[in-house]
Amino acid sequence: MRTPCRPASPPASPEMEGAEPGSLVREQLCGDLQQAITALAWSADGEFLAMASAGGELLLLDFRAGAQDLLRGDRDSSLDVVGFSNDGQFLMAAGQTGELLLWELGDSGMRPLAMDPVDLGGGWIDAAAWQPGGPFLAVAAGRQLHLWNSASRQWTEAPLEHPGTIQSLAWSADGTRLAAGCHGELAIWEPGLGYPVPLPRRESLLSAGLGLVFSGPGGHLACGLLDRSLLVWPRDCHGPPWQFNGFPAKVRHLAWSDRPGPLAPLLASASAEVVILWTQTNQGSSAWKPEPLLWHEQRVNALAFSPGSTLLASASSDGTVALWDGTGDLLEPLEGQDAAFQALAWRPDGWHLAAGDARGRWWLWPVEVPERERDGSCSGSDSD
Repeated sequence: MRTPCRPASPPASPEMEGAEPGSLVREQLCGDLQQAITALAWSADGEFLAMASAGGELLLLDFRAGAQDLLRGDRDSSLDVVGFSNDGQFLMAAGQTGELLLWELGDSGMRPLAMDPVDLGGGWIDAAAWQPGGPFLAVAAGRQLHLWNSASRQWTEAPLEHPGTIQSLAWSADGTRLAAGCHGELAIWEPGLGYPVPLPRRESLLSAGLGLVFSGPGGHLACGLLDRSLLVWPRDCHGPPWQFNGFPAKVRHLAWSDRPGPLAPLLASASAEVVILWTQTNQGSSAWKPEPLLWHEQRVNALAFSPGSTLLASASSDGTVALWDGTGDLLEPLEGQDAAFQALAWRPDGWHLAAGDARGRWWLWPVEVPERERDGSCSGSDSD
């Protein structure tokens, strides 16, 4: 059944929209690109939403102006990563061509100014991220990690070298550390300490690090691996990691809640169709309690916690998005139009969820986040 869509307009609060009784969500906005949606990103102020497609399209929704702008049309090459600078002045995108694309954003209603593409010479780019609270953009190209300073609009003098092709990268929430993973090694740099960047701390891996994410509170680092295992480093990466094995497939998707827990925030991992919610209960070798979330029938392609809460969204190839509470209970399933969901992004206010599917349809739902998920009462216990 095809659900009717409404044209883009500024998101309203869920209370104003008035969801159906007993329901957290109802559809508000949707639209279409020509190819499968590969990436979504919100600006820090929540006024812009950017989405990229497997056909190289880049669409910018401007909610202040109530307008949308197709910055890049359908091409023969995919865009796979998109993001806004911390100050909202720049939008970046990259993918199959190996070029970094940058736009300078003006005031609301003004068309963004495209800058000259930058060919980094490392082939396909699918890992790039802006520094939280800082000016740097980190871009992985082959074995090199490049840093662009948006304040000076210049690249650092030399890229950071890695022993293999970089497959994942992540900034810590305070912007002081940058982690990058390849086959056999994880490196952690501290570019926030100045330039030249100090030599990295290097950790040996038995496989390739496919997913990397720092927690906000505490600075834990999680790394999902190709060999169907998961590593979690303790607070500020001090000490050896915990290791978890036996996943049904490679562990590519990870997410931390930004709500502090007794020992660590909640961690979610996805492998094949299985989502696992992890709660740290002690400091020992069996410190983490796993809670499998079994509902999806096909591979999970994205995970995201609502900002400021323990409400988790998971997107699957079975054409559904599931909303889970902090104890692992399914609160509400959202159905698309029989196409795999491939990307998720919460608006920074935590009240709106964007999703994109394999047929190029994007969705934006207002979400009535339960108060218990915001006050942390469902985020697990202090001990077993």
